[in-house]
Amino acid sequence: MKLKTRHERVHGEDSMVVITPEQVGRLRVLVADDDPGSAASVAELVRMLGHEPVVADGGTRAVEIASTTPIDVALLDIEMPEMDGLEVARRLLLLRRQGVYIAVITGRGSEADLQLSASAGVIEHLVKPCTMKALTGVLRRADDYLRRNAPTPQLH
Repeated sequence: MKLKTRHERVHGEDSMVVITPEQVGRLRVLVADDDPGSAASVAELVRMLGHEPVVADGGTRAVEIASTTPIDVALLDIEMPEMDGLEVARRLLLLRRQGVYIAVITGRGSEADLQLSASAGVIEHLVKPCTMKALTGVLRRADDYLRRNAPTPQLH
């Protein structure tokens, strides 16, 4: 079952999402998937959209990277050995608090899966395969979210 993105639910599946480089800032995107082919495909889409992908070959590595490298967006597979994507999401929120936009890209899309994702702090749940259109929408919404939630500079 393919779940519709928020944009598709509001505007219809056939509507085009056209985003110019000026509309979205360059984002550092953590791509975590234990399948090298899937990780490379998503990373290439991220790169084609003008952002900087950082690839992790599993959940443990994703958390290691996030603990030392600032990231804006996390695109996580749910089913990974050692540490699944939902546990990665929980840990990223502890590390970065609200400063990271978390989406999962998974083969699982039941209502129960959506509820599990939401309870782990996931903002978007995409069902594979991830299209350029879907990823464009996710990154646009991530940019909007990060701008709205950016800390306000404090004068001292």
